[in-house]
Amino acid sequence: MHEGSPFVPRQLKDERAGMRPSAAALVGLVDTEEEAFPHVAAILRQMGDAGVELDAVAVSIAIKMGRHTHMLESRKRHSQPERQGIVYYVRRGELIKIGTTRNPIKRFNALMPDEILAFEPGGSALEAQRHGQFGDSRLTPRSEYFRPSESLKAHIEAVRAKYGPPNPDWPSVKTIRRGYRRTRQPVVLPEPGTEHVTATEGAKVLRMNRATVQGWVHRKLISPVGQDAKGRPVYCLGQLRFLIERNRAWQNHRKVTG
Repeated sequence: MHEGSPFVPRQLKDERAGMRPSAAALVGLVDTEEEAFPHVAAILRQMGDAGVELDAVAVSIAIKMGRHTHMLESRKRHSQPERQGIVYYVRRGELIKIGTTRNPIKRFNALMPDEILAFEPGGSALEAQRHGQFGDSRLTPRSEYFRPSESLKAHIEAVRAKYGPPNPDWPSVKTIRRGYRRTRQPVVLPEPGTEHVTATEGAKVLRMNRATVQGWVHRKLISPVGQDAKGRPVYCLGQLRFLIERNRAWQNHRKVTG
């Protein structure tokens, strides 16, 4: 570090002759070429301003703190795509869902896909682009579920190769063994009742996401019992209530057992 550098605290300098000779060895402990140097210099300046005696021990502490701060900021930068949002590709039964989220752990914990296939940084605009890109495989014009066409599978492989495999901490049936055993257990629904609702109506009554009902249908956990006057499929409200209460009970169990 050269004489008069702005990164040299006042305690290491002599106002009349620049850097004190006794401080040269201390300054030599600081590697100005390492990436953490700006953080180290800032901490040294703060320590000096606070009246801390800048001896070898203090400089060593500043170096450790600066490196730690640099490491934390580096991790924060690397996780930025996830905080800003991702477009995800997950498998539910034989279908692939393309969606977006800013909180993958919370989203996948609620969705509980069979497998998380890939992800890429992006939000609703990129999600809409992907929905249009694979429109030929889309179940319905407004659905987020797609048949696993060759083009879609190739795209998922390319995304995975570019951005790496999904975070293993993101919950799915494949990564959570308890969830895997649970989904392999047969689901015995109660007998159909007389109260029938569309997916939208059922979701509103039971305070759940309409996509959850669609997921149950795609995974063959539940089937329509008829159609309403507009030709929309209707489901037994009692069976929907059974499934959502079953899911919520399982989530509460997981929170308790960890």
